[in-house]
Amino acid sequence: MRRLPVFLVLAPLLLLGAGLVRSSPLAEVPGVVLQAIPATLSRAQTDALDTLLRRAPSFPVRVGLLVTDADSGQVLYTRAADAAFPPASNMKLLSLTSLLSVLGPDYWFSTTVTRPRPSAAPAQAAHLTLVGLGDPSLEQSSGEHSLAGLARQVYAHGVRRVADVWLDAHLIGGSAGHTQNGQAIPGWTLPVVERPVVGLSLNDPSVGEGAELTAHPDAGAALLRAGRDFRAALQRAGVQVTGKVEMAPTSAPPEEGIATTRSAPLLQLARYALKRSDNVWAEQLYARLGVNSQTPVWRAATLEEASAQELAFLKRAGATAADLQALSLHDGSGLSESNRLTPAVLVRLLRYVYEHPFGSKLFPDAAFKARQNPLIEALPRAGTGSATRADRELGGTLAERLKGLDVRAKTGTLPGVSSLSGYLTARSGRVLIFSMLMDGYPGPIQDLRQLQDALLRILAADLPG
Repeated sequence: MRRLPVFLVLAPLLLLGAGLVRSSPLAEVPGVVLQAIPATLSRAQTDALDTLLRRAPSFPVRVGLLVTDADSGQVLYTRAADAAFPPASNMKLLSLTSLLSVLGPDYWFSTTVTRPRPSAAPAQAAHLTLVGLGDPSLEQSSGEHSLAGLARQVYAHGVRRVADVWLDAHLIGGSAGHTQNGQAIPGWTLPVVERPVVGLSLNDPSVGEGAELTAHPDAGAALLRAGRDFRAALQRAGVQVTGKVEMAPTSAPPEEGIATTRSAPLLQLARYALKRSDNVWAEQLYARLGVNSQTPVWRAATLEEASAQELAFLKRAGATAADLQALSLHDGSGLSESNRLTPAVLVRLLRYVYEHPFGSKLFPDAAFKARQNPLIEALPRAGTGSATRADRELGGTLAERLKGLDVRAKTGTLPGVSSLSGYLTARSGRVLIFSMLMDGYPGPIQDLRQLQDALLRILAADLPG
């Protein structure tokens, strides 16, 4: 009998040889007709995988692993797939995919300048209000998508003199615990983040408390810094500012918009956050997910709203109530050690992305092979090298790993934790979806990365039986 293509199966009942495995619940994605494809593994592959995964106690680490066929959903390899692990930056897969699902890949952020209306003296204003919704890409002075670009628009509108600069960032989170003149300053509170996550943020590592990790980021300082930078930009543009920078009052009459910016599309912003595993960008984008924009008057962002949107997305992706009970969602970047995801849930998410390529008219397998599934292409790509900036940007956190393999996946790292979830094209051309979550390791994280890479090389190979 002709041997079928070789793939790996990590099921306890199949460790001794080849055989068929039952269909995965992942095959139950609504609206997708799946073919029944038997999965086999060779004895050589089984032995190689078993050797790697039986290294305890010399390799004490908890491992959760699930590998499926992308087209059929057939389970090819499973080990503690329903167990909950800290996902580290694999959390970005959930937060950013959920945001794209809610807002769409073409959504863009705006930062706006308003003034009181009507005005009897157009060249003068009692104040200007800088209104932000958490755009992570807003620059200080580079290009038109910047505070300097906004200031030039204000000047072009005819404004030459203004008293105060007000800051309106109320939609991003609740009070960060800071007050000014007795008023709470809004901010997105997180257990650990490199800098404050607020509605007015600049793409500049020196903002707020800079790159230093802190448990209590100074949201007020970051907002006022943005306001002072805008005041300076106005003055450079030819608009005289005579007053102070302060938070806008919580209730104010409607104002006239006189300047605005437009960010790159959300998909492009998510690509930047995923490729570089940028925690600040991920949290800024996640905060937008927490804004309740389904009501006539938008409500300020909360972690509860953001996590509710994530759970709703996972349900659409086919997650069951049992799947969701195992999860614990605390941020968008994966910095929190309290986050919990399972390999099974991540594979469900990744298969949903595979089956629903944004903007492509191709079938899922054709879109994948043609690299026309935009969200999959937003993931780090293995083995690009770092010789050029283009190589580094394409490869992201996988640029120097898994050379020679077609892997598009998200990495994740915390102390004792390493994760890798994404897509692998086997030597036979078959596309595999995988999630590897590992924690509890006391040694160098590089050991876990080497284990992941070795597992993927076995999965990719066509070893004789």
